[in-house]
Amino acid sequence: MRLSGFKWVRSMNSVLGLCLCLVLIGLTTAGAIVYTNRSYSGGMLPDVQVCKAEPLVLNDVDSAPAAIGGNKPVIQVFEAAPMVLDAPDSAAVYTFKVKLAKNVQISEAGTNIRDISNPSGATLQGIANGLPASAITPDDSGKFVCTIVASNEYGTDTKALELSIAEELQSTAPPAGATDNQAEPRSPKWLAQLSLPPISARSTSATPGSEPVFFKCPDGCPYCLTPDDAASRGFTQKCSDERCYYSPDDQQNWYCYSEPVGYCCKAGQVGQVGQVVEATKSKCAQTGGAWYLNQTDAIQACQPVGFCCRDGQIYSATQSQCAQVGGTYYTNQAQAIQSCQPMGYCCQNGQVYSTTRAQCAQVGGSYWSTNQAEAMRACQPVLCWCCSGGKVYQTTKAQCAQSGGTCYSTESQATAGCRLTTPNYR
Repeated sequence: MRLSGFKWVRSMNSVLGLCLCLVLIGLTTAGAIVYTNRSYSGGMLPDVQVCKAEPLVLNDVDSAPAAIGGNKPVIQVFEAAPMVLDAPDSAAVYTFKVKLAKNVQISEAGTNIRDISNPSGATLQGIANGLPASAITPDDSGKFVCTIVASNEYGTDTKALELSIAEELQSTAPPAGATDNQAEPRSPKWLAQLSLPPISARSTSATPGSEPVFFKCPDGCPYCLTPDDAASRGFTQKCSDERCYYSPDDQQNWYCYSEPVGYCCKAGQVGQVGQVVEATKSKCAQTGGAWYLNQTDAIQACQPVGFCCRDGQIYSATQSQCAQVGGTYYTNQAQAIQSCQPMGYCCQNGQVYSTTRAQCAQVGGSYWSTNQAEAMRACQPVLCWCCSGGKVYQTTKAQCAQSGGTCYSTESQATAGCRLTTPNYR
C-alpha cells in the first residue's frame, strides 16, 4: 500500500511539472510576439533612432523633418556674389544651406532681406537677393556686412560676410548712420539703448534713454525713408502709415516705401531688338538689364545690337550707344571688320590730322600709324619758287597752284621761266 501511494504522488508531480513547463513556454512565446509587434508598429528601444538619408531640395525646405535630437542648427554654406558692388543698381546674391534650423534670418547692412520659418527643422537650401548698391549704407571704408542667423530651441548659429561698394560709388552713397534702406541721416539720434521693449510694443511711446522697437517694413516694401527723401527718389507708394523710425523729439518720421515700377530693357542678341518689360530697378539689375522710369527711353535704348567701330576697335553696341562715343555703326560684322581700320595720322599739304591709312592714300597724303610727333616733324610745307603774274616769290606748291602760277626749284629758274612767259610790252 505504501509503495502504490508513493507512485501516485510521483505521478501527480510529473503532471504538475509538465503543466508548469507548458505555461512558461506560452508566456515566453507571447512576450516575443508582443515585442515583435511593437518593433513593427514604431516602438524602439531607448536611445535608438532610425537613420535615413535626408534629401536636399532647392525649394528652401526639405520634404522630411529632421531629427534635431537636442542639436543646435548648423550653417553649412553661406556665400555671396559679387563681393564688390560696382554699379548703383548692382546687387549681391546670397547662397545658403542650413540644417536643423527652425528659423533663418538673413540681414544685409542692417536690413532683413530673408526670413524663413521652418517648424520641421528640415534642411534649407536657397538664395536671397540683396539690395541694390544705391540703397545700402556702407561704413566709412565702403564696407557693409551681411549676416545669417539660424536658430532652434537648442541654440543658434551665425555667419557673416563682409562686402564692399566700389570706391567710385561711395561719394554718391547715402551718408553714414542711415540704415534700413534710407539715405537721409536720422537726426536727432536716440541715446544708447538700455532696455529692449517687447516685439509687440510698436506704439509711439518710448522709454526715455532707450530706442524703441520700430515697425518692421514688410517684404517687397523695404525702404524706410522720410517723405521728402522718398519724393526725391521717385518713391510714391507708401506701404503703411506705421512709422519705421521717428526721432526722439517726435518731429521727424520715416515710413516704409516700395520701389517704383519702371521699364527694364534687356538687350537682345546681335541684330535683334531687346525686350522691354515693367520691373523695379532692383529686379531689373538682377536680370542684367538697364532700368528706365520712362517707357520711351527704355524702347530707345533697346535698339538692335550691332557692331561699333571706334579707333580701330570693334565691339557690340546699339546704334545710339555707338553714336554717343563717336563711333561708326554696322549691322554686319564682316563689313565692320573690313571698314574698321586702325586710326593713324595723315600729312597733307602741311596739315596733320587723324584718319585711316586708306583715307589718307585717297587724298595723296603721307600716313603715320601711331607717332603723331613724327608726323608733325615730317609734315612741313613743301616750298618752291613760284612765277605768277610776272612775279617770282617763294611759297608752297599748293598756294602757287591756287594762284595759277608755276613752281620752280630755284629762284633763277623761276626768273628765267617768268621772262619766257611774261609778254614784253613796249
